[in-house]
Amino acid sequence: MTDRKRNVGILGGSFDPIHFGHIKPCLELAQSCQLDTIILLPCKVSPFKEHTHASSLHRWNMVNMIAANSDVFITDARELERSGPSYTVTTLTELSQEIGEQHKLFWILGADALQDFPEWYQAEEIMRLAHVLVLARPGYELPRNREKLDWLEKYLCTDFDELETRDFGCIYRTETQMLDISSTRIRTMIGEGKQPKYMIPGGVWNYIKRNQLYMDH
Repeated sequence: MTDRKRNVGILGGSFDPIHFGHIKPCLELAQSCQLDTIILLPCKVSPFKEHTHASSLHRWNMVNMIAANSDVFITDARELERSGPSYTVTTLTELSQEIGEQHKLFWILGADALQDFPEWYQAEEIMRLAHVLVLARPGYELPRNREKLDWLEKYLCTDFDELETRDFGCIYRTETQMLDISSTRIRTMIGEGKQPKYMIPGGVWNYIKRNQLYMDH
């Protein structure tokens, strides 16, 4: 046994609904980036979205279905229970205080979200609490805006070993690809009476049908 710190990945989102585009890249990251566990963190009110379509309870139930059948995923309800918008820095601060020094936090982000990451609320503080793992997405490279690029370059790491020797502060662009699946597309398909079976796990699809979610999208 080694005294290696446990690596904890965190994937936040509306999960409205959760789908393979969330699940499969994270399972790949768990292997390639040595993540011991990944927290699925549904948000109540995203700072970037005005509302969700399914209720907090339905979205929570769906992410729990994924975690129940996985030895990688666990769930965390803190942002659903928090009043007001869900800010990453608040959650990371709480998690870092709770799980102690024997863990390292890795915030998981899509390449599209990286474009505006420098403008996130207290982004500098986020980088003092965690590493950031970026999922690749075709068509999305680093931002062209000079100011944003300068900010990101302070933290960008090209050698994964840096993430192993440091406890926080690295943005690492992984080779793991995001899948071309979106919750919006799934909701639209369901609203049109189509079945997005290949985009979501069977248990989640059955839950959506049983509770008649997104039928009137």
